[in-house]
Amino acid sequence: MAPHDPERTYTELLFASSRKYAAWDPEVEVRVGDYGYITRGARAPWLKFWARDRRQGVFLKEGNIYDNGRAKKFDVPPPKTYEHEGSTGVSWVVSQNAAETDFSADVSAQTPALANCGIKSSFKFHSGQGAVLSMNGDSITTIDPPGALRPLLDDSTLPEGTVIVSEVHATSSYARYLGTPEVRQVSIGLNVAPPAVADVVKADVSAQWLRSTTIGNFKSKVNPDNKRTYYPLFRLVALEGDAVSNGLRAGIDNEMEIPLPDAVPPWLKSGSDKAGEEQRSWNLVRYFSSRRR
Repeated sequence: MAPHDPERTYTELLFASSRKYAAWDPEVEVRVGDYGYITRGARAPWLKFWARDRRQGVFLKEGNIYDNGRAKKFDVPPPKTYEHEGSTGVSWVVSQNAAETDFSADVSAQTPALANCGIKSSFKFHSGQGAVLSMNGDSITTIDPPGALRPLLDDSTLPEGTVIVSEVHATSSYARYLGTPEVRQVSIGLNVAPPAVADVVKADVSAQWLRSTTIGNFKSKVNPDNKRTYYPLFRLVALEGDAVSNGLRAGIDNEMEIPLPDAVPPWLKSGSDKAGEEQRSWNLVRYFSSRRR
């Protein structure tokens, strides 16, 4: 894990527990069918001229299969959206070193407003840095069946290393937190104040995410019109070459029901996986550059 790189640290911690990518900037729209690549962070010197302004360890979109006709060409079905029952409910995604704990009196005394939050939770971190993501009333848009992208990822016109968004969480309200190694516990809650004027149709309701500590990296947003315009979590998939060539797909009656492998952050790959990383990066540079001409 690269030191002093909170974005990559946050992504890594929540990927380990959810197998999904946690967005550092959830305001950036992510759609099912987006495709591109993941920046590795550590760059070869000869790539710096091209990638000097690129952010480290994040998904960079190059297009969408539903916009450019690839989905139609390869018979990829349109995505389906699923919601919490009644469009309510809170999703918590936490790092593996986090354990939910009781909301303590000390926290209430330190941050009284947290005690009044209708939505709140506390987590203890056993070791190292901890990460927490909360989404209020999120929906999940996904491609079904899970293997419907296989023909597309076998397309030889896409360079090796291309990844595709197969699932997206969208929400109108989120909070994300990345602690420091010294933070052992954090409480996060959503405080919803009643309308300033009672019995008024469409009166404004004030909502705010709160936390029990000022230490760490915290960001939250609440969309007052309740539209799901934030995208804090999404799944990236890729069909690795080994899975195609070693016969793993042989003998499967309906491979469309078999989920594609999750795209692993490049810096977490084994040494053998990293051996061809520079060549794949160069292939991506040539491919995407040629598309822009």
